Amino acid sequence: MHCASDGSSRPAVTPISNAGERSRVLTLAQTAMYLQVSKAHLSNLMTGKVPGVPVLRHVRAGRRILIKQEWADQWLEAAAEGSIHQW
Repeated sequence: MHCASDGSSRPAVTPISNAGERSRVLTLAQTAMYLQVSKAHLSNLMTGKVPGVPVLRHVRAGRRILIKQEWADQWLEAAAEGSIHQW
């Protein structure tokens, strides 16, 4: 652990070099707003209850449901590709 150069015993803050590369983590409500769907519909998307639409990847942390924005974007692309074949 590095100490601050001012002589204090606090650890120096080391910037994370890839912080800008990490995907933003969204809650269920934030993801619903991002995808412009209701939370109920989003829950159905995550559990595979919407026929012909891929399941939205997510992770549970206790009672919380978390979705990387990257996963929402990937799901949107996959869902769009599936809908092209329906027209």
